[in-house]
Amino acid sequence: MSRLATLARVEARLLLRDWTVLVFAFAFPAFVMLILAGVFGSQPDDGYAGQRPDDYYVAASIGVPILALTLIGLPVALASYRERGVLRRFEAFGVSPLLVVGAQGLVSCALVAVGGAVVLLLAAPTYGIPHIVHPAQVVAGVLSGTLALGAMGVAIGLAVPTARAAQAVGMFLFFPLYLLGGGGPPKGAMPGAMRSIADALPSAVPPITGPWLGTTSLASGLLPLALWALAAAGVVALVTRRDSDAHRSGIKKRG
Repeated sequence: MSRLATLARVEARLLLRDWTVLVFAFAFPAFVMLILAGVFGSQPDDGYAGQRPDDYYVAASIGVPILALTLIGLPVALASYRERGVLRRFEAFGVSPLLVVGAQGLVSCALVAVGGAVVLLLAAPTYGIPHIVHPAQVVAGVLSGTLALGAMGVAIGLAVPTARAAQAVGMFLFFPLYLLGGGGPPKGAMPGAMRSIADALPSAVPPITGPWLGTTSLASGLLPLALWALAAAGVVALVTRRDSDAHRSGIKKRG
């Protein structure tokens, strides 16, 4: 536990040096929330399941830091370590790569909470904070989204060769998952084909907005997250096995 805490402190300092992560995790969600909530107003709308659009965008913006930190911050940090051989050096000193990933995961979870707090602090004096219908389900939705998308972030960080490639892949995934996953228009306002695509995507937004506003239950948004998390776990297992086999082959050749 002491190693994990030490690694988490180091990872937090390193992650907070990346301006891209800071912008997309803290500035972008709050800024877009202020704009969208103001544009679409406070009158209940059928496209928002009968809810007020400003309430919807306040709740939905809590999921955006999850996307940013798990799909951009986490993969870049992990890929950078692999690219520079840091994970191998950790392993040589008896520090498991799993411990490093765990430390990065803890930091990501803590920063998700900070990103959500920034959104709520800015929403409170402008649009107000909507009443939470099912608080326990909202918390479970935040955790589920963070874990599932975190698994995807780890898979990206282990699968791509460089930190720059990890950032490119993360950015490529971030915007579709944000726009189609509920951060932009809600699913109720989408045409049929777009809604079908959105239903298949892993998004941290519906498991938060549904229980928060009382429009859907937590369970309705968990299936895509679970399926994508399982796929990501499979990728992590394959990449880990590949790297392990390559490492053993290199040892045998040197021997």
